[in-house]
Amino acid sequence: MKKLIAAALLCMGSGANAAQTITMQLPCVSAPEAEALITSILPETIEQLSTSCAGQLPPGALLRQPPTALIARYRADADAAWPGAQKAVQRLAGENIGGLLSGGLARPLIASLLAPAITRAVQPTDCPAYDRIVTLAQPLPPRNLAGLLVAAWELADARRKPDTTAPVRGGLSICKP
Repeated sequence: MKKLIAAALLCMGSGANAAQTITMQLPCVSAPEAEALITSILPETIEQLSTSCAGQLPPGALLRQPPTALIARYRADADAAWPGAQKAVQRLAGENIGGLLSGGLARPLIASLLAPAITRAVQPTDCPAYDRIVTLAQPLPPRNLAGLLVAAWELADARRKPDTTAPVRGGLSICKP
């Protein structure tokens, strides 16, 4: 489970502080697996951002009031994306543990663990940027937001490591096609 939490921290851009505490080698995941994993935890992550950032944002900010319609739409897509996300969970957690996380209750369990871990790394000064991202993404289907996050992740991955065949030490990377 520690590997899965570490992976989520890194894939959602939690920054160097969280990455410095991770010393294990994580396997890569495919871009579709990463998109499914991100899609499956977006509703809980947005709810956690709302809670974490409410005091740092002006009264009219979207994250200041939990965007219930947006979260409901994202939750429907999160449930639909879960089968694809399970592949990433199994790869990251290992077959022994991954098999235990394949039932219907697994997505809310994984999301309830990962969303707070991801948002714990959010600095108060970053809250306006996260509010802007959520506000700009509001009209997009959740799959598109996840795809954009994965594309940015792939760009960061490519710049972070000189050998494109080696996974990032201590981090999660997207497998090369």
